[in-house]
Formats: sequence, C-alpha cells, structure tokens
Amino acid sequence: MMLRLCRRELSDTLTASSLRPVLCSSSVNDRKLHQLVKSGRGGRSSYSGILATVFGGTGFTGRYVINRLGRVGTQIMLPFRCDEYDTKHLRLMGDLGQIMFRQFHLKDKNAISDLVKHSNVVINLIGQDWQTRNFTFEEANVEGPRAIARACRDHGVKRLIHISALNADKNSNSHWLRSKAAGEEAVKEEFPDATIVRPADIFGQEDRFFNYYAELKILPFGVPLLDSGLKTTKIPLYVADFAKAIAKMTTDDTTAGKTFELYGPHEYFLHDLVGTIFMYCGREFRTFNLPRRIFNFLLAITETTGYIPWLTRDKLITQNISDRITPELPGLEDLGIEKTSVDKIATFVLRRHVGVHAADVDWDHVRKLNSQSRI
Repeated sequence: MMLRLCRRELSDTLTASSLRPVLCSSSVNDRKLHQLVKSGRGGRSSYSGILATVFGGTGFTGRYVINRLGRVGTQIMLPFRCDEYDTKHLRLMGDLGQIMFRQFHLKDKNAISDLVKHSNVVINLIGQDWQTRNFTFEEANVEGPRAIARACRDHGVKRLIHISALNADKNSNSHWLRSKAAGEEAVKEEFPDATIVRPADIFGQEDRFFNYYAELKILPFGVPLLDSGLKTTKIPLYVADFAKAIAKMTTDDTTAGKTFELYGPHEYFLHDLVGTIFMYCGREFRTFNLPRRIFNFLLAITETTGYIPWLTRDKLITQNISDRITPELPGLEDLGIEKTSVDKIATFVLRRHVGVHAADVDWDHVRKLNSQSRI
C-alpha cells in the first residue's frame, strides 16, 4: 500500500511542465528533424546543436576538419568506403557516441539520402586527383556532388559546404580543374544556397604536396621541373587554417550562398617553394629542366603503376598552373582566421624528412633565406 502511494505521489509531481525534454523535434524547411538539445559548456563532451554529415572525412583534410568539429561538440555522421580499421584514428576526435560511422558508396543515391536526412549541415570533402577504373573525374567531382546536393535539397538540409579548388575553370587545360568547375555548377543547380570553398594547394604532415617534393630528394640528378619552376607561382595553404575555416562556416549562416577562396599569406615561385622544402629538410636543392614532351612520355608509363600514382599527366598540368586569386571573393580574413606561413610550421610538417645530417642546421638562417624567396 505504501509503495502504491509513493508511486501515485511521484506521478502527480512529474507534470509535463516540470520535465526537461531530452529529445526535441525542430522543423527546418518543414522537415521532420529529431535531434538532441544543445547542451554542455563546449568541448568534445558537449553537444553544439549541429549534426554534420562529412563526406570524404577519411582523407587528408578530413581528419583536421573532423577534429575541429569534434572539439566544439559537433555530432558527426561519417560515411566511409575504406577498410573499417582505417577510420580508427577518427574515433578519438569526439566523445563516445559523438561520431557515427557508416559504410557507403558514392554511386548509391539511397545511401546518400539516408546519410543526410537527419543532418542540418553537410560537408563534401570528396575530391579525386586521378582517375581510376571505379571513378572518373566526372563521377567523383561532378555527379557525386550533384547527388549529395540533390539529397540535401530533398531533405531540407540547412547548410551545404562544397569543397572545390582554386583555379577551377571549365576552360582549363587540366581535366581535374575542369571537373571541379563543373562540380561547382552542378551543386549550385541543385542547392543554390551552397557555400563553395576553393582552397589553394594544401600542405600538412600527411599531404601529397610538400611530401611529394620532399621525397624527390632521393633522385641523383635533382628535381625535374618544367621551366625549372620559374614560370609558376603558388600560394600554399596550411591544412589547420582550412579546417578552421570549414568549422567556422558551419556556425556562420552569413556564409551561405557565397564562394570563398582560401590561400596562404605568401606567394612563391614553384622553384623557390621546392627549394624552401629542401632547406627545411636539410638537403641540398638541385633542379633540372625536363621538357614537357619527355615528362609526358615517362608519365604515360608510370601513372598506371601503383595504387596511388606518383604523378600523372593531368597532375603535371595542375602543378604548373599559377594560382589566380579573385580579389572580390571573401577569404580567411573575412572569417577572422590568421594565415599560417610556411616558415612558422615547416619544421613541424617536414620533420620526418629531416635526417641526422641536418642536426647542425641553423634554422634561423634558413627562415631568413626563405623570407627572401617570397614574391
């Protein structure tokens, strides 16, 4: 009897007004979206109110973007196509249950639809530098983004952030850059309020930019460059700055519908940039001019060997296109992000290429020489 009385008294006190709901239903563009209430003081164990689906999160830039989102309490849906064990390092970037993994295929439109239907932010980092038997440039850089944008539109996703590339141009000599430009148009057709991001060549510890040139130190005659790298200029972007920008865009609704160009603080001739990489590796830099005809002949043989090609003929074109900036488009400064220079971070990025022979290198002198090589 006492037990029944206690139960009755307890049920009387728990009225609807006294309960704090754990789940809420919010309407975004008249869609049924169920998500957790924003809670916590910030950090990986809190919830920011954003549920983001990140396509391409297992790649080089993906780990930095996911880490930046996870540290502010973003709940992340991470589609992947690789082996399950290749995602294990990403599980530590959010608290238990904050990052959810699901296998998918870019050509499976039903899987894409299921992945975005509960999200209020979708980020597309998928980008392929070379063609394979499974994916052409058009399939990876045009049709895939189109399918993602269409699914976001159909499910009323609030924000879509699509990563393109600096120099993307439908009239470019590079097939990859033409596909990137076509991808931008496809995304805008399906989702007009999408944010387009055009980053310059991104460098970091796991990149295929600085590390590519640093590995060429094993060549006995020096680094082969078209026109010795003196007709091409680059404005490299540090990957952490890129990740900060993407994370900022997820919370700043004023960036919707805009196109951003992200690049570093300094412009270099390709010759001087490769020389800078060798200086920070403690190696002597030598280069020789290899004619394009011979380069293409060698690459026609080597680009079909290996899982990840060392270099392709299309990548050679991309490498030797100077970075072009559109002054009227917003960039890192408009997001309140300070640009990181090569000098500030190069010793960290390239440390695995530095051997014992570089123990006596005067790094202050190296930084001084590098500052003189900027344009």
